[in-house]
Amino acid sequence: MSASVRPLDRPIVLFGPMASGKSSVGAALAAILGAEFLDTDALVVAAHGPIPEIFATRGEEAFRRAEAEVIAAVLGGPHPRGLVLALGGGSVLREDTRARLAGTHRVYLRADWDDVAPRLVGSADRPLLHGDAENSWKALMDRRRPVFESLASLSVDTGHSTAAEVATHIASEIAAGKRRIDEGVIA
Repeated sequence: MSASVRPLDRPIVLFGPMASGKSSVGAALAAILGAEFLDTDALVVAAHGPIPEIFATRGEEAFRRAEAEVIAAVLGGPHPRGLVLALGGGSVLREDTRARLAGTHRVYLRADWDDVAPRLVGSADRPLLHGDAENSWKALMDRRRPVFESLASLSVDTGHSTAAEVATHIASEIAAGKRRIDEGVIA
């Protein structure tokens, strides 16, 4: 753990649009903090199989239920080193999931189409992007952005920075907020 970063007082949860860097930033952030890193998409795949297959055979609602169950289990578990959790892009649309995030640092990783396009174009493992990937992605963002913005305790643009730079910024912001709280100044 970096000398300038204090131990986590609560889990850090990363959310935002698909391909905004949640997994890569999460792994980098956990490494900086010496915390455990988990990715809900990877946990769902491990328990239920490939995401495109879940969507095709059981539908989006079955996927969202599985995702919500994983999030509840992870947040309910012990994480003595601290936890950085990367959420799937649509997971925060569920009210029960948003309620579970109340006691966490909620970090919205912002990105626009130009930032994510190179990571998404031609991707076969994104079941919600069909046909016109750009317009599908933008339509999803139009629906999800208000939820992302209202849920965030910290919002970070990932468009022009590396995962390591974004992770360092998040760690610094959380440490600064904790210092303000410790000093009696509400963050």
